Amino acid sequence: MSSPLQRRAEDRIRTKMFVKLSDPVTGEFEITSTIDVSLHGAGVVARSHWEPDQDLLVQPIRGNLVSRARVVRCEAREDGSFLLGLELYPATSDWTRSGKLAQKH
Repeated sequence: MSSPLQRRAEDRIRTKMFVKLSDPVTGEFEITSTIDVSLHGAGVVARSHWEPDQDLLVQPIRGNLVSRARVVRCEAREDGSFLLGLELYPATSDWTRSGKLAQKH
């Protein structure tokens, strides 16, 4: 298993992919988009504040891929949105393949 520092240094694919973030306990959800994705994580812009260490389900709007995620960071932005750093587990290359398919050429 790679360390958190090694995972942070891995390649990220900059892509906008629409995803559904949902809380498996409360059922609260929102539709939002990624900024980038990697094997172990995703950067997401959200309208709602999500708590650090909160467990979420992340599902691209297109396709059936569902991943568990942990909120690593939630930073307020000037426009009132939040920048989320999500750790995906278990790691999957499906996210990076989805990102490559979603990129505009």
